[in-house]
Amino acid sequence: MFFNANIKTLYLSPLNKPINRSKFFHKIFITFKMNELEYTLEKISYSKKEDCRIIESVLNGWFQNPKTLNLVSPNLTYPFKFKDWVSKHYFKSSKPITSIVIKSKNWIVGHISYRIETNKIHLFHLIIDKKFRGLGLAKLLIGKVERDCFVKQKGYITLNVLKKNEEAINLYKKLGYSTFNNKNSKTIVMKKKYTRP
Repeated sequence: MFFNANIKTLYLSPLNKPINRSKFFHKIFITFKMNELEYTLEKISYSKKEDCRIIESVLNGWFQNPKTLNLVSPNLTYPFKFKDWVSKHYFKSSKPITSIVIKSKNWIVGHISYRIETNKIHLFHLIIDKKFRGLGLAKLLIGKVERDCFVKQKGYITLNVLKKNEEAINLYKKLGYSTFNNKNSKTIVMKKKYTRP
């Protein structure tokens, strides 16, 4: 995998002009090259109407397949309803949640969210567009969460994954996650103690 360390952070308005950082802080762009393609990481907020409009359209496309919806969010029913997604996962939480998307040519091709808890970060809703799988984008998004874990001085990261989602389990194991709790009949809790990169 090729990764260009030349990362730039820009604060842009919808017209691609520099803007006041504090006013639009949730729009942090990090542009980089990987596998000879250019990608952008961007924080989004489920409390911002414009972000919701865009991500709803993306998720509606990804979750046309009920299997994909079940693997990502087993407690939701098919057909996918964005309001249920937001109310069950983003508005009921008393803990701060950060969501990040990865874009290629201004198209969202991946998504991850994480919740900051007392001594850990809990990762959830990792999704990569089917056409962009196998390029290292999931690893990149998880790496971003792990760096935030270090910055926020949390000791470890947890995640839940369905036992039948072997592809995701193998990815997490390759990245150093191990099974922490296997008692539930359908899901596995995985954990990684965070060490400085």
